[in-house]
Amino acid sequence: MLELIALVAAVVVCIWTPIETRKVRGGWMRKNFKGDHAEFVAKYRRQLTVMSWIGLVLGVLNIALGLVADGTAGLVVKLVAGAIWIAAGIVSMTSRRILDLPHTT
Repeated sequence: MLELIALVAAVVVCIWTPIETRKVRGGWMRKNFKGDHAEFVAKYRRQLTVMSWIGLVLGVLNIALGLVADGTAGLVVKLVAGAIWIAAGIVSMTSRRILDLPHTT
């Protein structure tokens, strides 16, 4: 059950991150952030870097654990989980590039 929650969270990260990144590029900031937009973008870029590394590390670990798993069901679940986490890491990396693009309306 816990693994299912983690998979759903990874899928949500894959969908929500590019949406929020485009909002940040357009000038949006969190209400509780104290500072200007340039500082927020720098902190957000750092957050995306951390998320990309977490996604890649969890993805590789899940694939490695899947190869060690006894049954084919465990193998399939771990491979799917690894692929989703790697996708979340890649989405976070590409979202950093979205921040560098100029805002178009």
